[in-house]
Amino acid sequence: MKIIVVNRNYFVTGGPEKYMFTLIENMPHHQFIPFCVAFGQNRETPYSKYFVAPPAGSGSVYFNEFRMSAVQKVTYACNSIYNMKARRNLERLIIDERPDLALFLNAVYFSDSIIDACRAHNLPIIWRQSDYNRVCANYLLYRDGSVCEECLEYGLSRAIRNRCGGYQRSMAGAVIKTTGMWLSRLRKLHDHVDCFVTPSAFTREKMIKGGFSPHKVVHIPTMIKVPEYPPEPLPASPEILFVGRLSHEKGVATLLEAFRLLKNEDARLSIVGDDSSSFARQLKASIHDTLRNRVTFHGFQQQEQIKRSFERASCFVAPSVWYDNQPNSVLEGMSHARPAVVSDLGSMREMVVDGETGYRFEAGSAPDLAAKLDDLLSNPQKAREMGLRAREYVLNNHSLQKHLCSLEALFQRCLDRRRSDAPEGSQLHDEDCRVFGK
Repeated sequence: MKIIVVNRNYFVTGGPEKYMFTLIENMPHHQFIPFCVAFGQNRETPYSKYFVAPPAGSGSVYFNEFRMSAVQKVTYACNSIYNMKARRNLERLIIDERPDLALFLNAVYFSDSIIDACRAHNLPIIWRQSDYNRVCANYLLYRDGSVCEECLEYGLSRAIRNRCGGYQRSMAGAVIKTTGMWLSRLRKLHDHVDCFVTPSAFTREKMIKGGFSPHKVVHIPTMIKVPEYPPEPLPASPEILFVGRLSHEKGVATLLEAFRLLKNEDARLSIVGDDSSSFARQLKASIHDTLRNRVTFHGFQQQEQIKRSFERASCFVAPSVWYDNQPNSVLEGMSHARPAVVSDLGSMREMVVDGETGYRFEAGSAPDLAAKLDDLLSNPQKAREMGLRAREYVLNNHSLQKHLCSLEALFQRCLDRRRSDAPEGSQLHDEDCRVFGK
């Protein structure tokens, strides 16, 4: 089967890219054809001639790096609503390669033009949701330091009032983003997506609350490669680990405050993630002088380095203050038989059974987090048993093989449905969508 994979980047920066390359590596019987933005960091591919030019040059990947003229800014705004260049390039790729299916991952950058490109050639579309971009104008259901569901409750006009425009807080960004979302709903473009895949049941619920049909939204739990070798024993010296993006919604400030409150004065804290941003610099500056020799910022790490970081850890923390969408880092840590300490929000409740595979704590509460960490660090046998149960949970629910089998079945169902030209006859029942392929 030939499958076009639409994703903003063709190099690893986060979960969608890890997911994309995992599929490419582990489904060799399919031919995956990337359609991305032409960044200089991309991996080599013969399909780069179809990639879309980046808005501010091939070396500028993130919005805070963009240096654009007034004309470039207007072009970028228009492309955010509808990107004609992306549509033309994708149509050329479809005509040249004649794929069987399109899989969208982190594809918001291309606007809904990519749906129209696939519609024009009757190409089935599966869209995997790594955030809440279809129902929330800032993608996160998070605003001003706390969870926000106003767009779900009262409609997209709240996004303009609250200046929510993608990851940027600005009135112009809010108008651009909501205009695209309104047009999408006015044109009923979601009817032309065969199904949306969510990594967590929680995200599926939020999409349904945001107006999506339960028959369109399929839950396939995130996959993770579980190490085949026996897990490493817990280290003699207590070490707490955080792996993830250093941004406000990830709750790292709460973790640093909890570390200050720990009774265990021998514990060390390792923080893995790109630490070059202004927010990361603020976090470093906030650490009390007496703790600086016990807190280490390791910066961005490759997958092999992250694996070793989990092996050295006594436990790991995911202190998010937003509805984190079943983060890979939590499953990675559990797969290494390390107990998880996670905030009691959203999909975290699905992933961690409190007191069994780790602990859940009140989101944003440093004292509660500190108490949970102290309990684990002072009871290494309990921590080890929790970690082993966590590994067993991942094996049973998030294995690579189980995920790929479910995804394969979904590919085939979407393909059969299009070929038979009977959309109602093969419609998924709500029960099938709750956990597809279970």
